[in-house]
Amino acid sequence: MLRVFNHYVSTKKAVFFFTETWSIGIACFLGAGILARLMAPTTEHLTLKATVPLFALVSLSFVASLQFALYLFDLYDLRIAQEDRARGLRILKAVGAAAVLVGVTVTLLHLRLPTGTLLGGALGAFAGTVAVRMSLRSVVGHANRVLLIGNGVKSLSVLKAIEEGGEDAYQIVARIEPPRAGVERHLSEPLDETARNLRAEYVVMAVDEPRGAIWVEELVRCRFQGMRVYDAAGFSERVLRRVPVAHVKASEFAFCDDVHASRVRESFKRAFDLLMAAALLVCATPAVLVVAVLIKLDSEGPVLYSQERVGRAGKSYRLWKFRSMRTDAEKNGAVWARSNDDRVTRMGRFIRKTRIDEIPQVFNVLLGDMSFVGPRPERPVFVEQLKRQIPFYSLREGVKPGITGWAQIRYPYGASVEDARNKLEFDLYYVKNGSLFLDLGIIFHTVRHVLFGRGAR
Repeated sequence: MLRVFNHYVSTKKAVFFFTETWSIGIACFLGAGILARLMAPTTEHLTLKATVPLFALVSLSFVASLQFALYLFDLYDLRIAQEDRARGLRILKAVGAAAVLVGVTVTLLHLRLPTGTLLGGALGAFAGTVAVRMSLRSVVGHANRVLLIGNGVKSLSVLKAIEEGGEDAYQIVARIEPPRAGVERHLSEPLDETARNLRAEYVVMAVDEPRGAIWVEELVRCRFQGMRVYDAAGFSERVLRRVPVAHVKASEFAFCDDVHASRVRESFKRAFDLLMAAALLVCATPAVLVVAVLIKLDSEGPVLYSQERVGRAGKSYRLWKFRSMRTDAEKNGAVWARSNDDRVTRMGRFIRKTRIDEIPQVFNVLLGDMSFVGPRPERPVFVEQLKRQIPFYSLREGVKPGITGWAQIRYPYGASVEDARNKLEFDLYYVKNGSLFLDLGIIFHTVRHVLFGRGAR
């Protein structure tokens, strides 16, 4: 794992992405040039000085559009990429979408390209993509080999974390119980030798009761030999980018430098919030006006509604949204929103699916009650309930709530205490590792979620 501005990034995915960038770019350039030469009419004279810039422009366009299409089809999830190698259906769809996008762009810009340039570029881009993905194992290597120390609850939680998946593939090569003082040693060799013989790349300490263990020195030797050694919480944070509340200690937050945001970082985040909120407001104004009329025509009641939510440091504020439910939705008191909620209006289903109902929250961002990116705000009645049932729940109040967030793009929509517990683990990761770099990544991922309606209620 690489750590970029506090955020953990998959090394294998980064290598895979940049290798494919170069492969698509070079293959697209060559394909465009070769086919343009073959298909050029006898009256058309192609010179390097005139054609190289055009071929380079087409190549860059295909790199950007195709890699974005591959991302939309989840083909930068290494597990899905490996499964799709044999069929290639998603790759064909991505190349088709990219070719259409580049073709439309060229037409709108009135660019005059040599005959066969676009077709050659598309074929080259497809060949470059297939070449990398057919040799995926050579590019990213095998699954990371993990030696798991422990056979109790913590080790099972690590196994679950691996099954739920990170951005890399992990293989448990062995689960062993560590030696303890006064207990007969079960291992025939020191722990570091076992790890080396198993060719482990990661050694994860996940014992339920560490007292009496005599293996710490052996773990240190594992580190000296180049293996990555983590405890259960640290491994989960790096693999899944979530902080497991069952295994984290309060002291880890109390003494963590990353949790504290400097004034400079706060100033940059505020400027970023204002810029993003203003841009969204300007771009969405025409759609907002149409939606407001349709909501009014669809059902009785106001277009907007406000609701009390808990913000930073536990301070309450009024959150604004487009009304998506009947006006009597809570006549019997506050309840969790449900998937396929029968209280939602016809127009409400559409604006929830497309997240249009969230747009009025830009005013909360402009007022300073919310950030563009942060944990989703909850209602006071639910917050009090969740604080009693979930440890560390109040820590999410260390940052401003957001319109979108790390938990929203990493965990499907849910409305229960267990869902709140799982989402809290992602929120705690953001509280601990948040940065402008992570904010930009979250916004980028949010675009895909909106386009495909993921996580909608």
